[in-house]
Amino acid sequence: MSSPRNRYFFRYGQDGMRAGRTESAKSGFTILEVCVVLFIVAVLFIVAVPPAAHLLDEEKLHRPIRELQSFARTARRNAILENRPYEVLLLNDSYLVRPVDAKNGSEKPIQIYDLAPDVTFAIKRLGDRDFLKQTDARWYFSSNGLCEPMDFLFRRNGDWVRLQVDPLTATFQNQQSFIQ
Repeated sequence: MSSPRNRYFFRYGQDGMRAGRTESAKSGFTILEVCVVLFIVAVLFIVAVPPAAHLLDEEKLHRPIRELQSFARTARRNAILENRPYEVLLLNDSYLVRPVDAKNGSEKPIQIYDLAPDVTFAIKRLGDRDFLKQTDARWYFSSNGLCEPMDFLFRRNGDWVRLQVDPLTATFQNQQSFIQ
C-alpha cells in the first residue's frame, strides 16, 4: 500500500507537512501583464470616447426640449390649481412661464430659460402648413388645463428634433429626430 504522500505531487518537508512556497516565488504582477492591461484599457477608451462626445452633442439639443416640457407642465398645473390662464412666452433666445391677467395683460414670469446660442426652434400652429420662426409667440394654457396644439422644431448644427404637443395633457408626442 502506498502512502498518501506518494499519490500527490506536492513537496513535503522533513516533518511530513506540506512545504509552502519559497521566497523566490512571490506572487504579483509582472511588468508585461501590467502593460497588457493598460493597453487594453487604452483601446477601450479610444473606442468609447467618440460615442460619448456624440451623446454630449445630442444632450445640448435635448436640454431645451426638456425645459420646455417642464414649462408646459408648470403652466398647465398652475392654470388648473389657480383657475386662471397661463402662457409660455416663446422668445427668440429664451422662453418663460407667466400667468395671464385679464385686466392688465400678463404678469411677471415665474420661470425663465435661456436657449444656447446655437439652438433654434420654429413653431407650427394649428392650420399652418410650415414651421415658422417666431420671435414673440405665446403658447396659451386655459384655466381648465387645455393648451393650444402646436408642433415644435428644434435645430442645432444640422441636427433636428420635431415634436407634437397633445392639447389635453400638454405632453410632447410623436417625436421625430435626426441626429448626426
